[in-house]
Amino acid sequence: DAAFQGLAASPRRESSLKVSISDQFATRCATCGRMLVADEIVWSVDDDAGIAGRARPLARHYRCTVCRDQIGGSEQRRAPLDADDLRRATADVGADAMRAALLARFPAVTGAEHLPRELLDLHTGRQLVGLGAILERIESDLRAAPVLAALRLTFLHAILPASRLAAQPGRAVALRVSSGHVRPQAGTQYRERNPWLAFEEAFRTVRGFIQRLDSGTAGPIPARLGEDLRSLGEGRATTVLALEGVTGQVALADDAYADGRGVPTPRIRLVLGQPPMRPSLDRLAAAYHATAWVLGREAAALLPVDALAGASYRAPWSWQSDRLERALVAIEPSMARDGRVVQLVEGGTEGILATAIAGASAGFRLLSARLADDDDATAIVELLPPGGRLPPGARTRANVGLDPLPGGAGDPDIVPSTRLFAPPERFDDRPFSAVDAARTVTEVAVETLRARGEPARYERLLGEILVGLDRTGHLRRLATATPLAGTSAADPEADPEAGADAGPKAGPGADPEATDAPAVVGADEPAIDKPAAASRARRAPDRVAHTDPVERLHALIREELDRPTQRRLTEIEPGRWWLADPDDLDGAAIPLTDRVEWTVFSLLSTAGPISETSFYDRVAAMFAGHDLPDAGLVRACLESYRSLASTPARTITGDDLLRRSVEHTQLLATIADAGHRLGMRVWIGRREQTRRVGEGILGDRLDPGERRDYLAGITTDAEALADVDAVWYVRGKVAFLFEVEWTAMLGEPLLRRHARIPPDPSLIRFLVIAPERTELIRYKLERSPLLRAALDAGTWHIIKSVHLQAFLARDPLELGDLEPYLGLDPEIERSGQQMPLFGGG
Repeated sequence: DAAFQGLAASPRRESSLKVSISDQFATRCATCGRMLVADEIVWSVDDDAGIAGRARPLARHYRCTVCRDQIGGSEQRRAPLDADDLRRATADVGADAMRAALLARFPAVTGAEHLPRELLDLHTGRQLVGLGAILERIESDLRAAPVLAALRLTFLHAILPASRLAAQPGRAVALRVSSGHVRPQAGTQYRERNPWLAFEEAFRTVRGFIQRLDSGTAGPIPARLGEDLRSLGEGRATTVLALEGVTGQVALADDAYADGRGVPTPRIRLVLGQPPMRPSLDRLAAAYHATAWVLGREAAALLPVDALAGASYRAPWSWQSDRLERALVAIEPSMARDGRVVQLVEGGTEGILATAIAGASAGFRLLSARLADDDDATAIVELLPPGGRLPPGARTRANVGLDPLPGGAGDPDIVPSTRLFAPPERFDDRPFSAVDAARTVTEVAVETLRARGEPARYERLLGEILVGLDRTGHLRRLATATPLAGTSAADPEADPEAGADAGPKAGPGADPEATDAPAVVGADEPAIDKPAAASRARRAPDRVAHTDPVERLHALIREELDRPTQRRLTEIEPGRWWLADPDDLDGAAIPLTDRVEWTVFSLLSTAGPISETSFYDRVAAMFAGHDLPDAGLVRACLESYRSLASTPARTITGDDLLRRSVEHTQLLATIADAGHRLGMRVWIGRREQTRRVGEGILGDRLDPGERRDYLAGITTDAEALADVDAVWYVRGKVAFLFEVEWTAMLGEPLLRRHARIPPDPSLIRFLVIAPERTELIRYKLERSPLLRAALDAGTWHIIKSVHLQAFLARDPLELGDLEPYLGLDPEIERSGQQMPLFGGG
């Protein structure tokens, strides 16, 4: 605040900075005639060339805090321009001299020499003079580094609002550059915003941001800046800031005892970062414009500015991986062996692949790569520095962790061999093989799906596949492979800096001779016959055409999953994969959604009152890796099982296992009695017959003949039918199958038990659910194509337990009256107009 006030009161010409800028926008109130400062002047463009065309001033917007004789008071008003306003709008304020000074801040763009002048032409003469005067005072005054940074950030937020891109109040159009020229903006008007008012609004924005930082529960922690990492171990420095580039990497890669210092560089245990965003033409134009204004020519020259002369610009994904690799190589000597690098990745699957390639090229091991199934596109990639111990790692008999030895367990350069009875080998002993990598993709995907027990999206499989490729060495082989002769790792036309970076890349410890081998499909088998080569080419399409390692890796994974001859995986719906082999299906675990649901109920029923924060932490500790659930699933289970009396600080459940068991038994007894009332034969599942009800057991509800009845006459799989909770049947005509569930765990009844009972028009199945599970079941059905397919194929009808009890209590009891009670959202109010459910027969 003091710096801003001092900036406003700093001398300029015959007055202060604020007053000198405001004088250029002086006007009179159209009501009371008092002098005031206009907020903005509306200009009209005469031709169709947008803001680049000739314009004339039309009106003024201002606020008068003195006169109160009109509705609105101090609200912004609009009035036509008078003679003094027109004179000030067209007067010479020294814009040419200021424009020449500001042009020196913009580095030249080869092929677009007029671009800097066009960028400055986005501002009127008064705006240029005002912005230039503010910038001069920011850079000339001696201030503390944090205050100077805040003022620069404030000035950045004032540039576009104080330009011709401000076509609407409080809103500026994004800057667009094409073929070295500023793209004309559509519209016939623009607003000449007072630059000081724009600077004041930006100051309030930045000030609010800083206040939110200071309002944390732990309070603000003042940063004491150091020059390099060594300064963190000497003196009082707590923070090191470095600009991306060679200088910044030197600050991160200091030698432990350089320059005779006695204190070693402190070891870093955690690195949090975000890969640099891939530059596009619009993003590059905005960076060039803002950097030149705020930081000057030297900083803007670090950008690939020559690309602005082209019609399009989009760096390949290898651009991102190369720069992240440089940062990882620079920070690796200062990291502790048990440290972690956590990257927050945006950009979808390609961003994850680029981060994984960068880590592999720098010698880091990939621990996990997670992208949620919900709408959150942010992924988390966790890397282990070279020489670190892979979890769980080797341990002594006393359960003490052992550091990895070169060539031993945990060595990042040692991977399992694919040859039979062969010992582990270095990752670079053989060149990259697309065939072996594709085989690993399938094996890891199958293992992941079997462990989850339910279909998974491609984004969920991708992280596990990348970890599997890293464990087997294929990721590092691909990352360090040399492109074929005549090709480059990146398109120089797409990335002007790619030409210098293209070529072989070898991670730490890589054999230079091994990295010279071209990555040709099948190059690891020098002597093979032509039929075998042709067969293998059909199994794995040629991926050598993808010279970008990120695109090459993405193509390898997608082509293996989509391979026409793929027999172990199937895409059951767009973007969601499941097992296709019967043996894999038999070995699949219980669906993850059911396991998470039971964990939530068990935790709420046994842990007592627990806060939501502790609840989520304990659930997260129970599931990891293959079993990592989505946050939406955990929230849905919590909402289904929590009591209405729960609060964020005290979460409890109203469900009791014993009470639910009694209700389940009583409902089965009611179903059996109702079947007899309808004149049908009844069956109760074998595991249910021993349940106590009243003075006896459920099995007592069956007639002696029903207990000995031959169920194979109803369906071909009598064993599966014997486990159904309850059955009404008329032999040779129809059978009604009831599955009663008080949870939403539908994997066992729908996907396992009834999957062995083939669909038949004479078999009608009912899924009886607890009303409290309605929304959770709806959530599971929306996200599980297997459950939806099973419901459609098995002629299932969902009915809530309270509605079934109401129906069974009717007298007389007729099946035609059951229709209004069916569904998650039953239409029980449609009495007398419902269609017959089972036809007239």
